[in-house]
Amino acid sequence: MENWQQLMNSGNQHFKEAAWMDAQYCYQRAVAMIESQWSHQVSDRELLFGWVAAMHNLAHLFECQDKTEAALHYLKNAHQEVQSLSDDRSVSDEVRSSAFQSLSLTIPPLLEFAKRHPICDDCISALEQTAEKIGMRQTSLH
Repeated sequence: MENWQQLMNSGNQHFKEAAWMDAQYCYQRAVAMIESQWSHQVSDRELLFGWVAAMHNLAHLFECQDKTEAALHYLKNAHQEVQSLSDDRSVSDEVRSSAFQSLSLTIPPLLEFAKRHPICDDCISALEQTAEKIGMRQTSLH
Protein backbone atom coordinates (compact mmCIF):
# COMPACT_ATOMS: atom_id res chain seq x y z
CA MET A 1 0.00 0.00 0.00
CA GLU A 2 1.32 3.42 -0.95
CA ASN A 3 1.78 6.12 1.66
CA TRP A 4 1.06 9.77 1.06
CA GLN A 5 4.73 10.60 0.44
CA GLN A 6 4.92 7.99 -2.34
CA LEU A 7 1.72 9.40 -3.84
CA MET A 8 3.21 12.89 -3.79
CA ASN A 9 6.37 11.61 -5.51
CA SER A 10 4.28 9.80 -8.13
CA GLY A 11 2.19 12.92 -8.63
CA ASN A 12 5.33 15.00 -9.10
CA GLN A 13 6.62 12.55 -11.70
CA HIS A 14 3.30 12.60 -13.57
CA PHE A 15 3.33 16.40 -13.38
CA LYS A 16 6.80 16.53 -14.99
CA GLU A 17 5.45 14.32 -17.77
CA ALA A 18 2.38 16.58 -18.18
CA ALA A 19 0.17 13.59 -17.30
CA TRP A 20 -2.31 15.94 -15.64
CA MET A 21 -5.04 13.46 -14.73
CA ASP A 22 -2.57 11.01 -13.20
CA ALA A 23 -0.89 13.80 -11.24
CA GLN A 24 -4.25 15.08 -10.02
CA TYR A 25 -5.27 11.59 -8.95
CA CYS A 26 -2.06 11.09 -6.95
CA TYR A 27 -2.23 14.49 -5.27
CA GLN A 28 -5.90 14.10 -4.38
CA ARG A 29 -5.28 10.61 -2.97
CA ALA A 30 -2.38 12.02 -0.93
CA VAL A 31 -4.66 14.77 0.42
CA ALA A 32 -7.32 12.22 1.37
CA MET A 33 -4.75 9.96 3.03
CA ILE A 34 -3.21 12.85 4.96
CA GLU A 35 -6.62 14.09 6.09
CA SER A 36 -7.51 10.62 7.32
CA GLN A 37 -4.28 10.31 9.33
CA TRP A 38 -4.46 13.92 10.47
CA SER A 39 -7.88 13.37 12.04
CA HIS A 40 -6.15 10.98 14.47
CA GLN A 41 -2.81 12.81 14.74
CA VAL A 42 -3.71 16.51 14.67
CA SER A 43 -0.41 17.50 16.29
CA ASP A 44 1.70 15.84 13.56
CA ARG A 45 3.54 18.74 11.88
CA GLU A 46 4.66 16.57 8.97
CA LEU A 47 1.04 15.85 8.09
CA LEU A 48 0.16 19.55 8.25
CA PHE A 49 3.07 20.57 6.04
CA GLY A 50 2.45 17.63 3.69
CA TRP A 51 -1.19 18.62 3.36
CA VAL A 52 -0.27 22.22 2.53
CA ALA A 53 2.25 20.97 -0.05
CA ALA A 54 -0.32 18.67 -1.65
CA MET A 55 -2.88 21.48 -1.82
CA HIS A 56 -0.27 23.76 -3.42
CA ASN A 57 0.65 21.03 -5.90
CA LEU A 58 -2.99 20.75 -6.90
CA ALA A 59 -3.21 24.54 -7.27
CA HIS A 60 -0.11 24.60 -9.47
CA LEU A 61 -1.44 21.70 -11.53
CA PHE A 62 -4.74 23.49 -12.21
CA GLU A 63 -3.05 26.82 -12.92
CA CYS A 64 -0.85 25.12 -15.53
CA GLN A 65 -4.05 23.99 -17.22
CA ASP A 66 -5.54 27.52 -17.11
CA LYS A 67 -8.12 26.40 -14.55
CA THR A 68 -7.55 29.42 -12.33
CA GLU A 69 -10.71 29.09 -10.26
CA ALA A 70 -9.77 25.56 -9.24
CA ALA A 71 -6.19 26.68 -8.55
CA LEU A 72 -7.39 29.52 -6.35
CA HIS A 73 -9.73 27.15 -4.52
CA TYR A 74 -6.82 24.95 -3.40
CA LEU A 75 -4.61 27.91 -2.43
CA LYS A 76 -7.42 29.52 -0.42
CA ASN A 77 -8.44 26.24 1.20
CA ALA A 78 -4.91 25.60 2.44
CA HIS A 79 -4.57 29.15 3.74
CA GLN A 80 -7.97 29.23 5.42
CA GLU A 81 -7.37 25.90 7.16
CA VAL A 82 -4.02 26.91 8.65
CA GLN A 83 -5.36 30.33 9.59
CA SER A 84 -8.33 28.73 11.30
CA LEU A 85 -6.09 26.25 13.14
CA SER A 86 -3.73 29.01 14.24
CA ASP A 87 -6.67 30.80 15.91
CA ASP A 88 -8.37 27.68 17.33
CA ARG A 89 -8.11 27.70 21.14
CA SER A 90 -9.52 24.17 21.32
CA VAL A 91 -6.32 22.66 19.90
CA SER A 92 -2.95 22.46 21.62
CA ASP A 93 -0.42 25.28 21.59
CA GLU A 94 1.82 23.01 19.52
CA VAL A 95 -0.83 22.66 16.80
CA ARG A 96 -1.58 26.39 16.80
CA SER A 97 2.13 27.15 16.57
CA SER A 98 2.61 24.80 13.62
CA ALA A 99 -0.41 26.29 11.89
CA PHE A 100 0.86 29.81 12.56
CA GLN A 101 4.22 28.87 11.03
CA SER A 102 2.37 27.42 8.04
CA LEU A 103 0.89 30.83 7.28
CA SER A 104 4.32 31.79 5.96
CA LEU A 105 3.86 28.95 3.46
CA THR A 106 0.33 29.81 2.38
CA ILE A 107 0.43 33.61 2.04
CA PRO A 108 3.23 34.03 -0.55
CA PRO A 109 1.66 31.67 -3.13
CA LEU A 110 -1.66 33.50 -2.81
CA LEU A 111 0.00 36.90 -3.25
CA GLU A 112 1.97 35.61 -6.23
CA PHE A 113 -1.21 34.14 -7.72
CA ALA A 114 -2.88 37.55 -7.31
CA LYS A 115 -0.11 39.09 -9.44
CA ARG A 116 -0.95 36.71 -12.30
CA HIS A 117 -4.74 36.50 -11.88
CA PRO A 118 -7.11 39.08 -10.43
CA ILE A 119 -8.59 38.37 -7.02
CA CYS A 120 -10.71 40.70 -4.93
CA ASP A 121 -9.07 43.69 -3.27
CA ASP A 122 -10.49 42.71 0.11
CA CYS A 123 -8.80 39.31 -0.17
CA ILE A 124 -5.46 40.89 -1.03
CA SER A 125 -5.82 43.34 1.83
CA ALA A 126 -6.61 40.53 4.29
CA LEU A 127 -3.59 38.54 3.11
CA GLU A 128 -1.31 41.54 3.45
CA GLN A 129 -2.66 42.25 6.94
CA THR A 130 -2.05 38.65 7.99
CA ALA A 131 1.44 38.76 6.50
CA GLU A 132 2.15 41.89 8.50
CA LYS A 133 0.69 40.30 11.64
CA ILE A 134 3.04 37.33 11.42
CA GLY A 135 6.03 39.51 10.57
CA MET A 136 6.45 38.58 6.93
CA ARG A 137 8.18 41.02 4.65
CA GLN A 138 5.52 42.92 2.73
CA THR A 139 5.34 42.00 -0.95
CA SER A 140 4.12 44.69 -3.30
CA LEU A 141 1.47 43.57 -5.75
CA HIS A 142 2.22 46.26 -8.31
